[in-house]
Amino acid sequence: MIGVDTPLHRLRDRMSLAQIAVATATVGVAGGIAPWSLALAAVLCAWAFVRPLPPVTTKATERAWTLLVGVALVATLTRAVLTAELLDSGLDFLLLLVVQRLFNRQRAREHMQLLLLGSLLVVAGAVINAGLNYPLLFALYLVVAAMTLLLNHLVAEGERLGARTAVTLSREGMRARGFLWRAAGQVAAIAAIGAIVTFVAFPRWGVGAFFRGGLSRDSKSGFSSTVELGDFGRIKSDATVVMRIEPDVRGAWGDRTDWHLRGSSFDAYAGGRWFHERDVEATIAGGPFGYQTLRDLRGGATLKPSRSAVPEAVAVPGFAASKQTLLATVTLEDIGVDVLFVPSEPLAVRVSPRGVIESRARVRGGRSDEIRVDKAPGPIRYQFVSRIGTPTEAELDAIGDPAVPDAFAAYTAAIPGLSDDVTALAQRLTEGASTRRAKVEAIMAHLGGFTYSLDLRPSQRVLDGADPLEGFLFDTQAGHCEYFASAAVVLLRQIGVPARLVNGYYGAHYNGVGEYYAVRQADAHSWIEVHFGDLGWVTFDPTPPSGRTSGDDAPWWPGASEWIDAVRNTYLDWVIDYDLGKQLTLFENLGLRDRQADNGLLRWRWLLAVMVGLGAAVWIGARARKWRRGRARPEAAIWRTVIRRLARRGYSPRDDESPRRFGARIGAAEPPIAAPVSTFMRTYEACRFAPQITADDLAALRDAAAAVIAALGRARRR
Repeated sequence: MIGVDTPLHRLRDRMSLAQIAVATATVGVAGGIAPWSLALAAVLCAWAFVRPLPPVTTKATERAWTLLVGVALVATLTRAVLTAELLDSGLDFLLLLVVQRLFNRQRAREHMQLLLLGSLLVVAGAVINAGLNYPLLFALYLVVAAMTLLLNHLVAEGERLGARTAVTLSREGMRARGFLWRAAGQVAAIAAIGAIVTFVAFPRWGVGAFFRGGLSRDSKSGFSSTVELGDFGRIKSDATVVMRIEPDVRGAWGDRTDWHLRGSSFDAYAGGRWFHERDVEATIAGGPFGYQTLRDLRGGATLKPSRSAVPEAVAVPGFAASKQTLLATVTLEDIGVDVLFVPSEPLAVRVSPRGVIESRARVRGGRSDEIRVDKAPGPIRYQFVSRIGTPTEAELDAIGDPAVPDAFAAYTAAIPGLSDDVTALAQRLTEGASTRRAKVEAIMAHLGGFTYSLDLRPSQRVLDGADPLEGFLFDTQAGHCEYFASAAVVLLRQIGVPARLVNGYYGAHYNGVGEYYAVRQADAHSWIEVHFGDLGWVTFDPTPPSGRTSGDDAPWWPGASEWIDAVRNTYLDWVIDYDLGKQLTLFENLGLRDRQADNGLLRWRWLLAVMVGLGAAVWIGARARKWRRGRARPEAAIWRTVIRRLARRGYSPRDDESPRRFGARIGAAEPPIAAPVSTFMRTYEACRFAPQITADDLAALRDAAAAVIAALGRARRR
């Protein structure tokens, strides 16, 4: 039956759209759908609801939609093969199917197909959405989908039984909306409990390809193969946590650390852009305890085995603090790059996989002593050993101004395309400096008089075609960390000092709630490294101290965001990363598993007691609810009294039998009691479906019930 438009149909349509909207949100908030695709789908769905819905779909329309879906399917498969965007292509195709069904939703079966498409979107959201929003959206979806299913079932019955029945069902269904919502909530609760029990009892085998974090479509600024001046200035207010660091000694560095977490490093500059020019990559070799050690260009090892579980750094002659190291575990969010961040001078790293997929990650060397990793999409957990000790001024002065080996020639090459004023400035600033440290300090002192600012406006010199650094050095003398670091490297290169620019993060904030150090996107920073012969690369930061911590005023830090990030980290750790190890730990914490037992069996007696207790609580709650419902509806109590008396006589109502038909069946079997039973059934129906029951109505129902009981008594005595 097509063409009937009732309030129930319109409510069902709105609920179908709502369940699709919630299902799409589970994917959209995780970045699983391109904004243009999401916007286009939203416009088309709105159009589908605004346009008058024809009573039936014409054959021409069906053929046009079939052709469109077929073309879209071919395009989707082609896109998946050529671009390897399998998930993106599939999600866009699902949205097209949603639009197609909304434009042709006359029958109940189309709405069942919309429910199926919504469930597929929710499953896709479970794959790519690791945010705290997913369990909330999933709970909402369960209720909305259950309500949609109930409404669609009523509409489908109306389609099957005819227009008159459809109108009746619409009237009764709209009257019983409260009951339907309660039923939907109960179904959703049962489904949620079942999902939780299944999740806890049957952990995943490992972290999947997209199980943590959304799909990173764009790399964060500063960690790609090239960097434009000004990138970091745009993210200094972004309080998004990008990594969490757990040192072997927690909280020892106070509320904020001064770590320079190096990521990308660059050796070439031109026209306001840093890039790699050298093709030589750092060598990664197997080391003790499963670590991958980083060998510097001298070819020497950085770690040696020790009696403890922590490898020991190789001492560097003339560098007393060279054996001061930091051991920590890092959980790095997927920011769209393959760089691993390590404080100060990296010595070794090793991946700490949480599943089969993550165990496939392979650490490799990058150019300019970068540490990179080949991994599947999603966050990664790794451990590092890093040298955090720094040479003293006396140790740096003792090196003097050593000769630059041929291997470091690329780091001393003068920057092309700059005016002679830059070279003249570098020479003037370092005039009389006899050691390399003195030259670096002279340039640092000059830049220390500049102003840190995120509000950059090009000077007339730059507008006329000069390099942005010249405008920074000679005109504005104001900029953010990339300008300070770039200017320092350029000035040092002009006088033959080997230097390179490093991008990463400065410092980390201690989260006392989660007991880890959090690094935010706002902590992105640039600094320089200068080579000091046998002492290796030494970190210098020309940015004024106020500029290094310019991200500390990012909104919502550190108050509410500490709690939010700690909760999210716990959610990622115990839900997204839930595996067999987490399951056993959970059971041990709950007392369901004996920590000392070798066989690992559960304490079934304790578990059985818990299950029996929960079952008893559910039963008592159901009985109490039924009792309260009976007290709330006095006509129901009178009905149950009469039904019990009739049951003793051998009469019980069937599920598909109305009260009047039930009474007619009794009257046909026993004519002496037909009249009082029929009267009672009519009176009960009038009370049951009346908008409001009066005292007179209840009195009439009690009199009718008494007449039935009296008739049953007389029939029994015969």
